[in-house]
Amino acid sequence: VVRQYCMSAGAVRELKIKTGSVSRMMKDLQASEKEIARQEKRIQEYKEDSERDDSDVKKQEEVLAEFVTGRHDELDRLRTYRDELITFIEQLKAGEAWESISCSEEAAASTEVLLKAAELLPSQ
Repeated sequence: VVRQYCMSAGAVRELKIKTGSVSRMMKDLQASEKEIARQEKRIQEYKEDSERDDSDVKKQEEVLAEFVTGRHDELDRLRTYRDELITFIEQLKAGEAWESISCSEEAAASTEVLLKAAELLPSQ
């Protein structure tokens, strides 16, 4: 019984960490989307502003390209964290630990986070 508790406590802790990684990356992605939208609006304003020259617009387009590149990296990391969480849950289900934590808040949170991550990730 004590060994099962220790395994469960460790499993819950690891589940919480992996769930947090996926959740944090989703928040980063949402912030990036807002920043990209702001940058696109800024570029449009620069194009419409007669006092701005082409080099100003080009510089803002370079900044936008950096945001888009960063977003691709964030998507890759989200996919990695999601896959790690799925693998961990599958390992728990294969052992005895899942039975003791399947009704926990952490297990419910991990399921919810995985559903939200699926919405953000493009189909492969």
